[in-house]
Amino acid sequence: MDNKDVIEGVISAVSSPAYKAALESERAELLAMADGEVERKLTFDPSLAATMAESTAKKIAPFRSELVAKFGADAGALVDALPRIARATLQADVEVDTGATPVDLSAMHEQVRTAHRLLITDADSLANRGLLEARRIDAARDVQGYEAVIRSVLKLVSILREQWGKVEAHTPLTRADLDRAEALAQTMTGARGDRDNGVDRGPAVELRSRAATKLKRVHEELRRMMTFLRWYHGDVDALIPSLWTSRNRKPRSSNGESGDTDTDTDTDTDDTDLPVITGPVNGGPPFTS
Repeated sequence: MDNKDVIEGVISAVSSPAYKAALESERAELLAMADGEVERKLTFDPSLAATMAESTAKKIAPFRSELVAKFGADAGALVDALPRIARATLQADVEVDTGATPVDLSAMHEQVRTAHRLLITDADSLANRGLLEARRIDAARDVQGYEAVIRSVLKLVSILREQWGKVEAHTPLTRADLDRAEALAQTMTGARGDRDNGVDRGPAVELRSRAATKLKRVHEELRRMMTFLRWYHGDVDALIPSLWTSRNRKPRSSNGESGDTDTDTDTDTDDTDLPVITGPVNGGPPFTS
């Protein structure tokens, strides 16, 4: 599996509705997974693993009847599930990078602007009566852009609080109005930071973790079964390679040659450490730890 395969897989996930449909078909089950079951520190690349698993699904499909005969109907369900969860994982990975929906600040912006109009109107009235310094009010008039209106509201709140003992009896504003305006400005500041720092991608990252966790379980349980079924044929790695295959390959050098440790050997895990899906598979899973 090389970078070209991964790139082609990602292009497919972006362009084909089948990948989106796969993710939607898995979404409810993925979101229902217990938090303790989800692997959030993945030890394999989701795009590479998903692309490889989709290819693997085609290779092992001809062995479905043999797997069912040996391990029961659950084995057939796993064979059917592998291409679907592979596509769902690839789509989830794509959506982490390209599908995050930006935070909509327009409604919040209008609320902050409304609060600013209320404050500036009363502040001007107080300045006209000599109770506030007009020059300080002038410094809080800018409302062009999110940052400007937030800053202006906070300035007005600060000025009015500072002079509250002098102006309280001469304005319809209350301390609650000042607190509300400040809270709106601070909330918008936080939302703007979340948007700019990609915090809104959190749900997409979580869904990818859940999809990758299920992909790992389905793939590696099938690998166990195929190992049992094909033990004397010696072709398990060709039919259903480990998700960690090629993990330790060195990148190609500038002259296009591979690194000298290019290998398909999985050095990070072995089958004894792979997860076993619970549930009956013709009396139990083929291997137990």
